[in-house]
Formats: sequence, structure tokens, C-alpha cells
Amino acid sequence: MISISRLRMLGGLGALGAASGLVLIYALVVFISLPYGIDRTESFIAIFSVGLLFLALVLSHVIYGRILLEAARGKRFGL
Repeated sequence: MISISRLRMLGGLGALGAASGLVLIYALVVFISLPYGIDRTESFIAIFSVGLLFLALVLSHVIYGRILLEAARGKRFGL
């Protein structure tokens, strides 16, 4: 039987891994939309709009991962 703290640790590491995967996907989007497929204006719009979405996703994964890692170490939260 796996303990709750071990599950929290795995969940926190998984959230941080998902955040790093999102950063890699965003790097791929930037690489694809650079100079070869579309013009500069559309490239900027694509990079900026996808970047804002990925920034929100990455930040939420990092925050949730840190909360889970702190909970796995025994920190208690308000509820």
C-alpha cells in the first residue's frame, strides 16, 4: 500500500514534469512559427497568444506542484 505522502510527492513531481513538457511544446511552437512559414506579424501574434496561454498553464502547474511537494513534506494547510 502506498502512503498519502508518497502520492503527494509523485503528484507534485508529475505537475512539475508537466510544466517542463509545456515549456518544450512552447519552444516547438516558437521554432515552427519563426521565419519560414508565416510573416512577422502573424508570427508575433502566434507566439504572443500561445505564450500567454502556456504561461498560465505552466504557472498553475508549478504552483500546484509546489503545494503538493510541501504537503508531502508534512506541511499542514488551513483546511
